Amino acid sequence: MRLQVLDGARTIGGTKLHLWEGGAGFLLDFGLNYRRWGQYFEEFLRPRTARGLFDLWQLGLIPPVGGIYRDDLVPPGFRAPQDARPLEVHAVLLTHAHLDHCGLAGVLRCDLPLVASRLTLAVLKALQDTGPADFYGELAYCRPRGPNASGELEADRSGACAGRPAYAADGPPSRDLLRLWTTLPKARKALQPQPIGPPAPSYGGLRVRTYPVDHSIPGAVAFAVECSDGLVVYTGDLRRHGQGAPLVDAMVSELQRERVSVLVVEGTRVSRERTDHVTEAQVLDRAREVVARSAGRLVVADFGPRQVERLQTFLQVAHDTGRRLVVLPKDGYLLEALAAADPAFAGVLQHPALAFFSRPRLTQEHWLRQFTNRHVRRLVQGEEVRRDPGAYLLAFSFFDLVDLLDVDPQDGVYVYSSSEAYGEDSRVDYWRLWNWLRRLRMEPHGFLWEGTDERGQPVFTGEFHASGHIHPDALLDLIRELKPRYVIPVHTEDPEWFVERLRAEPAKVVVLEEGESFPPP
Repeated sequence: MRLQVLDGARTIGGTKLHLWEGGAGFLLDFGLNYRRWGQYFEEFLRPRTARGLFDLWQLGLIPPVGGIYRDDLVPPGFRAPQDARPLEVHAVLLTHAHLDHCGLAGVLRCDLPLVASRLTLAVLKALQDTGPADFYGELAYCRPRGPNASGELEADRSGACAGRPAYAADGPPSRDLLRLWTTLPKARKALQPQPIGPPAPSYGGLRVRTYPVDHSIPGAVAFAVECSDGLVVYTGDLRRHGQGAPLVDAMVSELQRERVSVLVVEGTRVSRERTDHVTEAQVLDRAREVVARSAGRLVVADFGPRQVERLQTFLQVAHDTGRRLVVLPKDGYLLEALAAADPAFAGVLQHPALAFFSRPRLTQEHWLRQFTNRHVRRLVQGEEVRRDPGAYLLAFSFFDLVDLLDVDPQDGVYVYSSSEAYGEDSRVDYWRLWNWLRRLRMEPHGFLWEGTDERGQPVFTGEFHASGHIHPDALLDLIRELKPRYVIPVHTEDPEWFVERLRAEPAKVVVLEEGESFPPP
């Protein structure tokens, strides 16, 4: 067995691991490293589509290895350096659909099978259907490219796409999920389908077990690969304080009966945020209290994308306080995709308190036109909210605040229900947010600006956010319960925390830097 950290050794996100055993190879996640990405790119400075892999390779944003990337993204005249070691890969194991774990899967070979939960596959498809046409975001299907007369990479103008092969790791896919995966919003015939397969007994000859875990996005799983020296367990991101906490308990109970050789585990919260332990139930109670005492006033809730559990929390708040929760069509499309994978989400999609915001557009994408046609009776215009602000709870993020100009709330309430910001770019965004809230006369909850100008700092009180990541104390309990021989921390800025906290434990902590392998060559 050999495990190599390709990326994400000392960052929260950007996780890319390679596991090799007995001739079989796997990529464990292939995420976008936001810290490194932000050193070079921002909203209006992005990789050049016409140059494919070139920009990402030159800037060190993808691992310098061979054998895993799409040939159609290689521009004329560019060849990877001769020392790029080829990786043996039989499948890509994706723990969940947050972009820091899957966001660069679009550059991987289109014939590499994706192994993920049914809900994760549904989210990947929804992200690509409704997202920008970035080549690295082609998570569920590929638009084949080739050089034009000028040597620039150009997608097939017919719109033809090739579906990615996939396996539903946690059970046979439903007919609705198969239909979602193998069709495009704009033209069914434009996709060369690759249907989702049921869980395979093995991949590349190795058995892979899948365990659903508790996280802030539906469909998160951990993987356990049966290697010759015992199980290699990769937790992905998980927690033990959400609605899905019993899932983690069930995984631990089963693995305690096994020999866990290597535990590859996240450590998001071990150093960079306070150790307050807020649960989703507490978020519900606190948000409901704020909304209940804001009768007649517009309330805006700001929470992370694809945070469906938080969406359900505010849907309950809206229902309990006699309001309608208004989400963006993109969120509604995601709920449709989730319902295709798991009928339990149909109840959320059809909830009578749920509505969809209709913003003015000169043109509409195919998916948006079709979605609005399906839900035309549930669309809410800005003018309707303006006439009766107390009847609505808007699920808007920072990037949607410009639509509040049509609503003109005058005396509204803003609830920040997301994670804390990190980095200079985020700090500047929150200065802009503070200016918006003052301009729109919104009363803030969960977020304040400390200072009188842009040199200040955002302050997050945290009472309206339950972290998607495991609490440090619960993390130590998890490791002690599993009793692995080796612990390899990833998805953390402080791997030494594990060394210090586990110094007296039987498990040996192995800190790997980027490019390093365990066991060492």
